[in-house]
Amino acid sequence: MKRQITFLSLLFLVTTGLFSCKKDTESTKARIMGKWTVNKIVITGNTTDAANGTFTYGKTSDYMEFKSNDDDQVELSLSGQRTIGTYVGTQDSFNMAFPEEGASYCTINSLTENVLQFTAKVDKTNLVKVYYLSR
Repeated sequence: MKRQITFLSLLFLVTTGLFSCKKDTESTKARIMGKWTVNKIVITGNTTDAANGTFTYGKTSDYMEFKSNDDDQVELSLSGQRTIGTYVGTQDSFNMAFPEEGASYCTINSLTENVLQFTAKVDKTNLVKVYYLSR
């Protein structure tokens, strides 16, 4: 009888352990994590008209990578210039910050396995950037 109780207890612990170690695939952070190709960025609200408009990218060197490290880094590489910032994911949005630009409040417009489109409003400015990314 003791062996049966011990066996059932051990089976229960192993089963509980297996089902509790589920991978996080539902959070915004988990879904945006990884490397994305930057296809284009539409910029509005800039004080100089030359900096407004649609900027087309799409080369392999044009990417945004949301890293899964402890620092929650985001790396943006456009036309060979690389910038590293941070990001924090919430329910349907996330915030990111780059040193030269400051904080941006990002709202996800579209998120699938292969497409990420989001609108980033730069804090304390009228600057709005819409990012079109793909994998």
